[in-house]
Amino acid sequence: MRILSRISAATLTATLGAAAWLALPSESSSANASHTVIAGKHVMHLQRHAGANQHSLNWAGYIRTGSNFTSASGTWTVPKLASTYDGYSSTWVGIDGATSDDKFLIQTGTEADVVNGKRSYRAWWEVITPTNVAPETLFSNLAVSPGDSITATVSRLASGRWSMTLIDNTTGRRASHTTAFAGPGSSAEWIQEDTDVDGYISTAPKWSKVKFTHLTLNGANPKLRASEAVDLVDSKGTREARTSSPTSSGAAFSVTWLATGTQTYAG
Repeated sequence: MRILSRISAATLTATLGAAAWLALPSESSSANASHTVIAGKHVMHLQRHAGANQHSLNWAGYIRTGSNFTSASGTWTVPKLASTYDGYSSTWVGIDGATSDDKFLIQTGTEADVVNGKRSYRAWWEVITPTNVAPETLFSNLAVSPGDSITATVSRLASGRWSMTLIDNTTGRRASHTTAFAGPGSSAEWIQEDTDVDGYISTAPKWSKVKFTHLTLNGANPKLRASEAVDLVDSKGTREARTSSPTSSGAAFSVTWLATGTQTYAG
């Protein structure tokens, strides 16, 4: 995943250094999950509060903070990139990682990247702990394409272990990974992100708009509040992505691409 340096939503003026993700967890994966690793990280950089939405260097979307979060899910369409300059982006659902004292994060989603002028689309999962800040692992047998409808779920199982599952509603294929996870369950996220690769937050490839729908938290409608929205603003103040207010149901919102932004060193 992409690096999102973790910061408390209550910390509105300080910018924390990005966390570094080192090695993958040595947990067993389901038969349809791959252990292929790419150099990406997904930790949050929350800068400040300005106007209606909070600002992050690499996340746009919604963050719910609280306690006892045991599952989160959402559906989106893999965006078709409309740019040819190199850039990395990802769309995902996760639990934990959005507060300064929470060093855990479990998440799964899709990415839309441009590398050497070539576009690519992939599915992945990632688990971060205080001692294991791993880059993402790809689901090698779950091919995704722009326009595919994706449902992502992160959930704690009856056994106490956790599952990260992606379903491609368009093709009917799915992939999942099950692992131990000891996070506090203090936040849940639905995010469109600029990926951190090798310590630098990417410029944003042009993904146009991503709409998150059918959102759940602990199996119910999260009833999102506008105050929980985060916009993506780079280190030079360029607003790269704008997050909408939630729909009247509180279970959907959209994120709109505004600008490429500037590559930012995240440590």
